Amino acid sequence: MLSSNGFGGNYRYGKRVDARNKRLFEVDFAYMKHPKESKSYSVTGSRFVYGKKNLAFNTRLAYGRQHEMFSKHDAGGIAIRYFYSYGPAIVLLKPIYYTIGRIYPIYAYNPPEIVGYDIERLDKPEKFDPAKYLNDTTILSRASFFKGFNELSISPGVFGKFGFNFEYSKEDKIIHALECGVIVEGFLRKIDIMDLRDASGQNQSGANRQLFLTLFVSYRFGRIVDPYAPRKKREKSQEISY
Repeated sequence: MLSSNGFGGNYRYGKRVDARNKRLFEVDFAYMKHPKESKSYSVTGSRFVYGKKNLAFNTRLAYGRQHEMFSKHDAGGIAIRYFYSYGPAIVLLKPIYYTIGRIYPIYAYNPPEIVGYDIERLDKPEKFDPAKYLNDTTILSRASFFKGFNELSISPGVFGKFGFNFEYSKEDKIIHALECGVIVEGFLRKIDIMDLRDASGQNQSGANRQLFLTLFVSYRFGRIVDPYAPRKKREKSQEISY
């Protein structure tokens, strides 16, 4: 699943209610991005997002319905359905640490000029702080992904999803479908992904949000399970034994 603020995956179990309707049970896992994110390169060539404070992982649990509007009339056709679901959402935030260094100019004295720079790597990784990167201190790279796991925090919320499903598989028991739709979700507090302060400590435009309107597209694959299959196998086995 690709969305307007990240990417992720979804698992769905559908239970048929009648010929055109299904009851849905879903779980989403998505990585959330901030619209202000932009890749930067450090003096060592490492890539990082300047100002990124936390990694955000969103888990959604949902109950919903699916209705088939147009059925397939042959193996090469397309079935069109709409679906909706809703439920709780929990965002897990993990702090990002950066490796910091100091840059020292290297001088030549005849003639006096700067001929290069020397970098001193500081031992202790630090969280992002724009006030520190004014003079000779700079970000060299992101620290280990596992740094900061002892500082995890969560932000609970609720969400609703609505979309359309275009199922085009040529086999009755196999699912291949494209989906598109919208997700609306809100959380108890702002999802603190970016540190948007400037060097003076003033907030810049594009603040962190607690309400999200997300557009998504996804490719879905799966299979249809016959709930009576075990019984049919037993009956077939008994028929053969006779």
